[in-house]
Amino acid sequence: MEPKGCLFGFLANLFGSGRASPRAGVPKVMVNKKFVSAAEGDFFRVLRAVVGTRGHVLAQVSLRQLLWFPNQQGLQGWRNKVAQKSIDFVVCDVATLRPLVAIELMESSHTRPQRQTRDDEVHAILTAAGLEWFCVNTSRNYDTRELEAALAPHLKPPAAPRAR
Repeated sequence: MEPKGCLFGFLANLFGSGRASPRAGVPKVMVNKKFVSAAEGDFFRVLRAVVGTRGHVLAQVSLRQLLWFPNQQGLQGWRNKVAQKSIDFVVCDVATLRPLVAIELMESSHTRPQRQTRDDEVHAILTAAGLEWFCVNTSRNYDTRELEAALAPHLKPPAAPRAR
């Protein structure tokens, strides 16, 4: 058995392993600095504070991973539509990680007709899957009470403090 892992890779790169690098043929690639926009980062922090321990907040969730199409004829068009799309945030159940609600942050890009068509398609497919979906307009200051009210039906109530 050949040793593997981060330490082995580091040492092999440092001292040479006598075999071809596992990176041979891989193009130059970097982490996307725009993975999450500044507005999405700001909203993520607010959303985490509102959700607290009642859910896990995931960012930039691929619809390809989120949705499953039972093997039915004529669905390839929809599979192709979701293959390259993501939803800004998904709040999941703490215990099961089952998606509870999807949230799209409405930045200025959502005013373009092409983006509105994309949003309509995403809304239709999430609704068909039975996943609640709503939009939040970007803001410098989010109304956490309004956000709490929108999320409350999808989250378990906060645990009551234990009596001593």
